[in-house]
Amino acid sequence: MNQQDSQAAIKNKNIQQVTILGQGVMGVDIALTFAIAGYDVTAVDLFETQLVKAAKRAEANCMQMVAGGLLDKEQAQSALQRINRSMDWDAAISKADFIMEVIPEDMAQKKALFTRCDKLCAPEVIIASNTSSMSITRIAEQMKYPQRAITAHWTIPGHLSPLVELVSGVQTAKATEEKAMTLFQEMGKHPVICKDTPGFIHNILQGALIGAAMGLMDAEIATAEEIDNVVKNGFGLRLPSVGPIQFMDMVGLDSIANVGEYLAEAFDDPNYRSHQRIRDKVQQGDLGVKTGKGFFEYQHADSNKFWEKVNDGIIRTLKANKRN
Repeated sequence: MNQQDSQAAIKNKNIQQVTILGQGVMGVDIALTFAIAGYDVTAVDLFETQLVKAAKRAEANCMQMVAGGLLDKEQAQSALQRINRSMDWDAAISKADFIMEVIPEDMAQKKALFTRCDKLCAPEVIIASNTSSMSITRIAEQMKYPQRAITAHWTIPGHLSPLVELVSGVQTAKATEEKAMTLFQEMGKHPVICKDTPGFIHNILQGALIGAAMGLMDAEIATAEEIDNVVKNGFGLRLPSVGPIQFMDMVGLDSIANVGEYLAEAFDDPNYRSHQRIRDKVQQGDLGVKTGKGFFEYQHADSNKFWEKVNDGIIRTLKANKRN
């Protein structure tokens, strides 16, 4: 089958049986998510003891979702019954309509497993990796049908976190990306297309925050507990409602730039200056919501409505925390 034929098959293939390769923390959560969405799931691992742990974790996750009102008992029970656990990797791979690889972050192991899947399953079956940083182009380079390989990076906890980063390799077919996008959207996820670059988007952002936190500890400005408290009880509360880019637009890019200039002077360190992109926006007069344009455009925007949205999200979080 050539690449064009494989693309057509990918577009038309109906997914019923999903195979999850690996039953660590993320493998368990991903298997459960597909089962909740109504798919028959085969979850495989090398060790029987790991499969036993996986079954207990999946049940505990389901019961927590029931307690939280995300599932009823019948839905939870039905989902758990749709997961079959096995140590027969070849059989699970051969019958799959969609495969998620969730093994440790080892390039050689991933390449070997993708090549193994490539030989065992039909050419139209999408093979997705949950790698958080590795290149899908490299992972798929020994495959006969690399056009059906893609990264689908889930974030912890996979059964609750909506984000899935989709990363196409050099030879990934557009049909593969489109079908993966549709699949995850139908499951209630929020897939985001990322370039095949180390760390993608999520981990680069998360890594920057971790780096800043370590710097604060190194400078003895704050303890680990103080840093975590600031994040959880500060900007972390508004992140479900507004991301960091739009938040700057809401505050005003001129204000953000002024704070950067002050910090650079106070610390005698130019690295604290606001990014050149922010300073360019200020120079152009694009200050955010108050001028109708910043990093986003705001036609007839009312900043009060933006803050109401943020406040509503924080209130829901505070109420949930209070109940707990």
